Amino acid sequence: MITKWIEFQVQEDSIPIFSKVMAGLERESKIEKGCVLYAVYQSKDDASLFTVLESWATADDLEAHRQAAHLKAFKSTCSDMIINKRALELNSLT
Repeated sequence: MITKWIEFQVQEDSIPIFSKVMAGLERESKIEKGCVLYAVYQSKDDASLFTVLESWATADDLEAHRQAAHLKAFKSTCSDMIINKRALELNSLT
């Protein structure tokens, strides 16, 4: 299984549209083949921070997600809104 943690900081004036697009991305990603977990969160302390937790059954499933139309649309729509992005691949301790 492949698990990733991704944090986005977006411009303050972009928060409403980024939030809406991320909610759609979450809905679409959850129904993809091999999606074990796909959850989007917005920080209560800083509304410009969004976190995605995602787990995929296989590397092929993750690659298919990367090629999905809804992810490409997210990148096209939101890339200019993002001030900072941090992504980590996580290992389970058990």
